Amino acid sequence: MSDLCPEDTVTSRLQYWSVTSPETLAFVYVTPESERYAYSRQELFSLSRRAASWLHQRGVGKKDVLLCLVPTSPEQTFISLGATVLGATTICSMVKYQDGSDIVPLINCGDVTVIVMDQADKQVISTLETFIPNLSAGPVTSQAFPSVKTAIFCNRHPEEEELSFLELISRNQKPELLMQIWTMAMQSYEICPTADGDVIFNGSSLGWISGYPFLYFAFGQTRVVPYVKKSPPDDEDKFLLDVLRQEKVTQLFTSPASLKKLLARNDLLKTPFTWTVRTVIFGGSVFRKEFSRILEKLSVEIRVRYGCTEIGFAAYKVYTDKVQMEDFKCGKPVKGVEIMVVDDNLKEVPPNTKGNIMIKNNGFFSGYLKQPALTAVALPEEGWFRPGDIGWLNDEGEIFIEGRQSEAISIGSFKMFPQPLESHLMKCPGVYDVAVVAIPDKDFENVPCICLVRYPTPEGDEVVPEELIRRCSEYFQESFVHENIEQELGVPKVCLVFDKFPVNSNGKLQRRALRDMAIERLFIRQTEI
Repeated sequence: MSDLCPEDTVTSRLQYWSVTSPETLAFVYVTPESERYAYSRQELFSLSRRAASWLHQRGVGKKDVLLCLVPTSPEQTFISLGATVLGATTICSMVKYQDGSDIVPLINCGDVTVIVMDQADKQVISTLETFIPNLSAGPVTSQAFPSVKTAIFCNRHPEEEELSFLELISRNQKPELLMQIWTMAMQSYEICPTADGDVIFNGSSLGWISGYPFLYFAFGQTRVVPYVKKSPPDDEDKFLLDVLRQEKVTQLFTSPASLKKLLARNDLLKTPFTWTVRTVIFGGSVFRKEFSRILEKLSVEIRVRYGCTEIGFAAYKVYTDKVQMEDFKCGKPVKGVEIMVVDDNLKEVPPNTKGNIMIKNNGFFSGYLKQPALTAVALPEEGWFRPGDIGWLNDEGEIFIEGRQSEAISIGSFKMFPQPLESHLMKCPGVYDVAVVAIPDKDFENVPCICLVRYPTPEGDEVVPEELIRRCSEYFQESFVHENIEQELGVPKVCLVFDKFPVNSNGKLQRRALRDMAIERLFIRQTEI
């Protein structure tokens, strides 16, 4: 276990790897323009401490809450690790809405004291100026954000004769830190064992459990990160495949949405492979057996992991044969973790009975900041955490995660969970992606609507929306006992075709945004009739 012990901190692990084969690569950033920025273990340790010094000179200290609005890049990594070295808390995020509706609650709920942004990012600066009239480098005041005291600008793309952020921190001195990583590292190792020389591809932000570099701290694993320095690649799938080959990636962590796009590209995958990824790691989305093609094209092993940022990794499943694959199956709990399924009254249900997932709380999570009502729902019983997922345990103790409870569609008194229907519709020829969302109904509050993305390649089968609606009707007839009219209304009557679905930075479907798109599309149609 690379001498990892419970007393280790981020600083101690950075230092450990800096003296253990110091020239071995730690992080590699690859851009669509074929630029490559590589940092050795020694450089990662040195630049993280120097970034801490750079932040400290600008007023950041222990117990500060730093919001980093710099996108995924070397700069984001060193700002995040530097703040951790100082004992500050870091939130990595992005501004997606011009009115700031996405970051206002984040700043106020998190009591953010410091905001770091790219000085060339005009959209971020313009949005923040709405709430911080005196926005400039240094002390700031804001009625909208009472906790914010400091703004820091990061110069990522300097003009002539200016120094970049990376050049500036290389001239700084160094300071120390705090943060236990033992448990997360042990869980990471159980879920995905690592070996000397392993290279992992992971484009997730450091602000998520899936993106935080536990594997580097614990095992010194080289990490490859896609780095959009200028504009996104014209062909994202080709860029991903080129990076995997170029860097000889052995473990690939990416979103199901990204892999689904890649698997649809027969023009790219027909090229003979001289190398394959040893392990493909899934997380953050419902698993479906349609991903069995990975074992034919990219890898010899799929690892499905289930967990959340609040309490870490909870369960995992290893697949080496596509015959083994089942929709929603996430395997057995990791060591030291207990999972049970309960009804709405928190009473444990028998095996193979669908209900609310409960996970034994490991002590990491004590509640949501300033949100007592939400905390009460998440921690309904002492020692247990409820992530808001729906699923069941089979007779062998394996967990099946069907989806989020918040994604249920209320149709009168009937609650419909869309994931099983979506899984059924994914089997239809020509369907590349599908989601069932709620649209308003004056009589029954909501009714379901099918949202469809057709297979993107010319050789894909043509899919007809009416065919999906017909299959939905058959599915409900086969799956439900018709006890009331709400269940009959659960059969979708509308199917909309989209070029693509909205997803977040980690590839997760944004159902609320898709629902808004569907409502807007239907409203336009009605006004045209």
